Amino acid sequence: MNKLPQKQRRLIIKMAIVVLWIGLGVLLFVQNRGHSLLIDNRDIDGTRASDLIKVTVDKEKSLEFFRGDRDIIFVGGGRHRLRVEYTDGKPPFETNFTLPLGPDTFLLSIPRITSGAENAIEEFNRQAEQRNNAEDRKIDFQEN
Repeated sequence: MNKLPQKQRRLIIKMAIVVLWIGLGVLLFVQNRGHSLLIDNRDIDGTRASDLIKVTVDKEKSLEFFRGDRDIIFVGGGRHRLRVEYTDGKPPFETNFTLPLGPDTFLLSIPRITSGAENAIEEFNRQAEQRNNAEDRKIDFQEN
């Protein structure tokens, strides 16, 4: 049985520890990546939003939404559980959804997800619309 010299063994052990630390860091980052989730209860694509609902994500505090409301919550990780409770007597709606790792902010449409549409969760772009500077220059101010 060939024994490695003590220096080589120490080097291998140190390299293994570094690899484990990096792997642990990547694992924790992927599992705990935070996202902003905009929850939207607006009429969309001919689907009418409910008048009053309670929405719970990941067994956190439930939020009430009237038709036309939008609110933001912050979630950690990629897999989440959504529960929608209706005040008009319909049975509760429950589903699981997954958020991708890359983008920071997502828009979740309650009417779309409860109707089974595939585009119920989409990336939300926070950038403001670009103004047309040519139109801004056309404005003439009158001096008195």
